[in-house]
Amino acid sequence: MWNYVNTTIEGNVTREPTLKKTKTGKNVCEFSLAFHYPSGNDPDKGVSFIDVETWERLAEICSDNISKGKRVLVVGALRQDRWEDDEGKKHSKHKLVGQEVRLVDAMVKQASEPVQKAV
Repeated sequence: MWNYVNTTIEGNVTREPTLKKTKTGKNVCEFSLAFHYPSGNDPDKGVSFIDVETWERLAEICSDNISKGKRVLVVGALRQDRWEDDEGKKHSKHKLVGQEVRLVDAMVKQASEPVQKAV
């Protein structure tokens, strides 16, 4: 049985996106986001990081339009990678597989532009 897993995170890109091709020729773009959350008495103190990956056409778009420091909103599904290293130690890591990416800086700019009325 499949569960519904949908996550939305808004944050700042912490490293330049990298576009790669898989062995089967599919595009994948990887980048990381930093996002803030309230922590104790200081609402701006907490920060977390999550890796994001996008696929195919969205990967190309992200690679061409996103850069370090940009504010983006990503909607996607959480995934957990699990692996064992050469010494047999088990590791796991969560990432967000983006299905929709929005440039928040561009949205804020558009919202602040004056609306012209038709006369």
